[in-house]
Amino acid sequence: MFGAGCAFAQNDVVVDSSVEQINEELSAEIKSQRITKDQAEEMELNRAETYEVTSTVSVDNLEIQIAEKLKDSIMPYYSIEYNDPTSDDESFVATVTEYFGKVE
Repeated sequence: MFGAGCAFAQNDVVVDSSVEQINEELSAEIKSQRITKDQAEEMELNRAETYEVTSTVSVDNLEIQIAEKLKDSIMPYYSIEYNDPTSDDESFVATVTEYFGKVE
């Protein structure tokens, strides 16, 4: 799983993908705020839903699919973890977790 950056290996070539660029594009379309899993724990947020988004096309296509899922979300926070494609499956996968505020 990726934290600060991500690189995908495909046919022995490493392709760098700018997580910051993806974040900017997502932020323009999504009302909720992106946070890290650690921030969610610190803020004592509750997990609403966790799901995987997969693309066999590209990282850009993966980002579009994530944005489509999150555009209509009513949850105020979300986190994304990018998973490294396995050698036998060259699809790009991200795990998205949506959060809501602390229940008192």
